[in-house]
Amino acid sequence: MELLEAVVLGVIQGVFEWLPVSSEGINSLIMVNFFGKTLLDAAVIAIWLHTGTLLAALVYFRDDMLKLFRNFPLYLKNPKKETDTNTLTSFLIISTFLTGVVGLPLFLFGIGKANISGATATALIGILLILTGLLQKYSKKAIDKKDITKGDAALVGGLQAFSVLPGISRSGITVSVLLLRNYDARSALKLSFLMSIPAVLAAEVGLALLGRITLDAYSLVSVVISFAFGILTIDALLKIGGRINFGNFCIILGVLSITAVLL
Repeated sequence: MELLEAVVLGVIQGVFEWLPVSSEGINSLIMVNFFGKTLLDAAVIAIWLHTGTLLAALVYFRDDMLKLFRNFPLYLKNPKKETDTNTLTSFLIISTFLTGVVGLPLFLFGIGKANISGATATALIGILLILTGLLQKYSKKAIDKKDITKGDAALVGGLQAFSVLPGISRSGITVSVLLLRNYDARSALKLSFLMSIPAVLAAEVGLALLGRITLDAYSLVSVVISFAFGILTIDALLKIGGRINFGNFCIILGVLSITAVLL
């Protein structure tokens, strides 16, 4: 990774992570078309870039995370006790587990075996962006707040795993599914980003164990930049993301990507 690449990718990750438009897909398009990366290399770097926005999310949701951390010993003693904190803890554990169960083989036997680049990778990312856009366009918004269930945790956790594919927006797919399950927009957004914290952390550990992460000065620069821009933009963009349907943006970007390949 060169300095220009680190700066560009870090800024995009820090800004677009909070919008349901697939920061991974946008960064992968740039890496494949401008920096000569294969789809596999682009996916690995895109996941690595989430380290910065993971830290930004930890800072932003620090009160929620501290509450969960302090309650965890009590949760282990009596996980069936019905409290809001216990319910949220169970949701995060179940969703993270299902993300790992589905996501690991998807990465190893999907992206890991499909060492494609150039036009093919661009077209694939374009198709996945269109699918993300369609899902968002036809999701509905609930008015009344719905109680969190373990079944919803399993469903959204399993679907979150598909965001390992560049072009599938993690926040887009999770928020859309939660809206379809009758969660109100505010709860859906908060749950989506809280569940991203353990999922991204697990993904980083998994990539490290697989020997996929290569640390160098510019890799660290990209994470610092994504963290800085993430901190600067998270509050405003989460509010925007909760009010605007970005389905059309994803569809247009996907169509443009495919059109560029055909031309």
